[in-house]
Amino acid sequence: MPELAQQILLFCLGIFFLYYGADFLIRGSVNISRILGINPLIIGLTIVAFGTSMPEFLVSTVASIKGQSDIAIGNVVGSNITNIALILGLSALCSPFVITYTSIRKELIILFISSLVFSFFIRGGVTFGEGLLFISLLIIYLVYLAMHPHEIPFTEKLPEKSNSKLLNSFFILIGIGGLTVGSNWLVNSAVYLAHIIKIPDIVIGMTIVAVGTSLPELAASVMAAIKKEADISVGNIIGSNLFNMLFIIGGIGLFKNIPVNPIIFTFEIPMMLGLTLLLFPMIFFQKGLNQFSGIFFLLIYVFFNVYLYMTRHLPV
Repeated sequence: MPELAQQILLFCLGIFFLYYGADFLIRGSVNISRILGINPLIIGLTIVAFGTSMPEFLVSTVASIKGQSDIAIGNVVGSNITNIALILGLSALCSPFVITYTSIRKELIILFISSLVFSFFIRGGVTFGEGLLFISLLIIYLVYLAMHPHEIPFTEKLPEKSNSKLLNSFFILIGIGGLTVGSNWLVNSAVYLAHIIKIPDIVIGMTIVAVGTSLPELAASVMAAIKKEADISVGNIIGSNLFNMLFIIGGIGLFKNIPVNPIIFTFEIPMMLGLTLLLFPMIFFQKGLNQFSGIFFLLIYVFFNVYLYMTRHLPV
């Protein structure tokens, strides 16, 4: 098999292993927690929320360890852009949904402020100090949600219950193995493809890798929109974006410094902040997101990708 075809296959397999690795890890961990008598609320706030962010976390961690910090940062910023422009766009296009601004206002404000804090503190790179700050903010947020359960923005349904400790332990091991293998294959093949296509690592991280690691959010949000569960669809994106910034970059920053390419502050960071801010008037005036909103977001996503490839298409 030619090397290019092999790397493309590994990239696709990497996404496959990440997707199902996260699924098995969540399934096994949730059921073990149930067996131990842990409150379902705590399970949802920790295991399920962290588990759905595992693909992005491991891909960014592996990329950072291998010196590909552009992929690590690009994956997080690109995933946040993808979550709003592509995933919410597709969700609204498939099935317009109604959600009141007052019911989601607090979560939108928290997301925007967190995005501003994240953007400000990563300007000189991410060190232990920034990592500690981000993780501390995440802990404060989780404690707040635990004390105000009616305001939980991510409400993924828990997996089917199983009381077999052996089976669930097996699921956890399979999940960890899948995530480990998948993240390695995805990063290695992404770096290879970036050099073949002659584009910088940050473009690969912002686009292809970001979409690949956001597949769990894509599936959950589109299905929730089709089932008319608007709070789950929008809440899933808010929770994912918060975890991407605070948990992934904060977690990596605790044990390894992450250099940040200043070029992302000219377009990518403003795009992420702009899309987050755009949710306010759209949801306020339209009382949700309709098909026009979906088309508008998707056009922004197309523009984002075209602009990246045209302006960042430089030899690496």
